[in-house]
Amino acid sequence: MEREIIYGVCDKSSDCDSYFGFFKHRADAVKEVATQAKRLKEDLGMMDIVIKEDRAIIPNENRVETIVIIIHAYVVR
Repeated sequence: MEREIIYGVCDKSSDCDSYFGFFKHRADAVKEVATQAKRLKEDLGMMDIVIKEDRAIIPNENRVETIVIIIHAYVVR
């Protein structure tokens, strides 16, 4: 039996992780990352956010990225 997977969109912009939502389809979670990244740009002025695959990041000059939003996959039991 194949297990169901849900995708949580996690806010890592502060010290305490929180979730914007959980989605049944990965494509919906990817859309939510883009939506939340846009809100962070507009509301908090984080204009240097870049969407990269399953996450929104702030690139740094020393090649280390700061993850702001990321998708976590969870297996539903």
